[in-house]
Amino acid sequence: MSSERAASSSSSPYSLQRGKACSNCRKRKIKCDGLRPTCTQCLRSARPGDACEYADSGRTRTQMLEDNISRLEARIRELEEPDDENAVRLHLPYNFSSQSTPALMVPPQTGSSIRGSALSSPTNTQRNSNSPSIASSSGHGSTYSTFQEEPPSDIVHQLLSTFLPHALDMGFFLNVSRFRNSALLPLPLGHYSRPCAGLLSTVYLLGLHLSGDLNNQESVYLARALAHTANILSSTHPQRIIHAIQAETLLSVYFFRTGRILEGKYHMSAAVSLTLGTQLHKIRALPVGNGNPSVSPLQQISVAGPLLSPPIDQIEEGERINAFWIVYTLSNCWGVAVGTLSSAVFESHGSTIDTPWPLDMTDYEQELLPAEHYSVMTVQNFLRQVPSSSVKEFSTMAMFAKASILLDKSANIASLYRSDMNADEASRFGATFSSLNNLIDNFQSSLGFLPLNQHASSSYEFGTILTTHTLAYTATIQLHSVFINNNSHSRRKALSAARACVAILRQVDMSVMSHINAVLGSCWTTVCQVFIDEIERLRRTSTATAGVGIAGGSRLHSRSSRTENWGISEGGLDSISDGEEAQLKGMLEKVFATMAVFSIESPLIGYQLATLSKLTS
Repeated sequence: MSSERAASSSSSPYSLQRGKACSNCRKRKIKCDGLRPTCTQCLRSARPGDACEYADSGRTRTQMLEDNISRLEARIRELEEPDDENAVRLHLPYNFSSQSTPALMVPPQTGSSIRGSALSSPTNTQRNSNSPSIASSSGHGSTYSTFQEEPPSDIVHQLLSTFLPHALDMGFFLNVSRFRNSALLPLPLGHYSRPCAGLLSTVYLLGLHLSGDLNNQESVYLARALAHTANILSSTHPQRIIHAIQAETLLSVYFFRTGRILEGKYHMSAAVSLTLGTQLHKIRALPVGNGNPSVSPLQQISVAGPLLSPPIDQIEEGERINAFWIVYTLSNCWGVAVGTLSSAVFESHGSTIDTPWPLDMTDYEQELLPAEHYSVMTVQNFLRQVPSSSVKEFSTMAMFAKASILLDKSANIASLYRSDMNADEASRFGATFSSLNNLIDNFQSSLGFLPLNQHASSSYEFGTILTTHTLAYTATIQLHSVFINNNSHSRRKALSAARACVAILRQVDMSVMSHINAVLGSCWTTVCQVFIDEIERLRRTSTATAGVGIAGGSRLHSRSSRTENWGISEGGLDSISDGEEAQLKGMLEKVFATMAVFSIESPLIGYQLATLSKLTS
């Protein structure tokens, strides 16, 4: 081989024509003998990275690398100088028309941005030269694609169609038609005419969650929703505060539904703080000096203007009123369900809740709230049974809020009981207890204004009506819970309330309901506990009367832990007492079966059902 190369070398001309040398010899400025595939100089040096390439053989590797470098440099200049008229603009991939939107585009946003994320997807990343750029305002170019993520338009339609029919059960208080119309506008994510990115991403998350997430994308959607929501308040979107409250509320409900209690508490606390900070509990309060005793000294000292601009119409004002009541109501419900949450912060430091009772969104659309209508001490007057001046006292939303108040107050009063109270303390406790017990009874009587049988199970309000009825009877159980074991009256009241909850389930065709408010799982757990305790009491009574011991004493026994096999037909169970126990077990099984259906969509309900099953095994 070496002899062949030597012969070839000796026969080659000493100098090549200009431009015929290999790229490596030209770069090193040395003479090249033009031998192929590798000239003598390249063969002799053989340094790593040196390539013996000839220009007449096509585009060399070096030329391709230089072209890539040129393209990258041009891209860097484009990002650094977005107003450069020679820059190559990228278009939105989801059928958005860049020619039709410049007049509606928003100015660059200010504030902090998200740091780098692994959630970016080349197929989902959007950019438009006229759209608001978080990256350009914050100086972190790598964050832009993360903040601009949004599913394709067909997926967005599917997610909205899944979520919106059940939005009220998830804590949604915005006008559905306005939200849907703005969400589907062919404009980039973050545009002022569309909802905030954090709210949209959270709605997409819940839509995916309710649809079943067949492609295991829920964790990606969740991370995206959390990242976007964290940046809502740093944007300049005109609805950023209300949308932040809505996003935080939805996230809290999502985490509670999935059994992630600590995260649920965190986001609920964020929603409460925003609601309190924007004074949503003071909407339409009587002006100072007009006989309004609810204004605390701290609130009379205003060091800053209002955080929210005046509403543009009654629908927008209704969204704010309902925003407060949804946050307050869910805080009441979940505070009882998971503990430590408290809505009492709205009435601290001498303040009171003055926002009028909420109306249903259709009422705001019809402008049923008079311009001169004011409210004062809304919750306090309800608890004192002062006649209400509400426009629609028995609206779906108002009844839902009132039921949550009764549940919260019942749990709080029950927790205050002590067996070692002195005479004065016992007297005050008894008066408070009796007053609330009477109020709960009256409220249950008023449920006829919100009948279940006049609403289709698939209607938008039905889930909230079902929850309202259940909360009202669960409040009775909560109030009497501390006396059930040693007071026959309280035991009968609790048992009657538990039976009423089962009657509701038998009245409703639960099989056609695909989703429910997950707080019902906690209500049903309370109901089941009443039945379990009563069956145990019957067994103890039967044992004491007949002198016959029952194996396990305080436990219900069955040959299987599965709820469908734990029934009244199992051998030996019914013989120990009369038909009352069989009836109780039948009602218990009804609740178990209902919880089993919805445990599929809510891990929290699944956990509660498993815990109850252990008590009956």
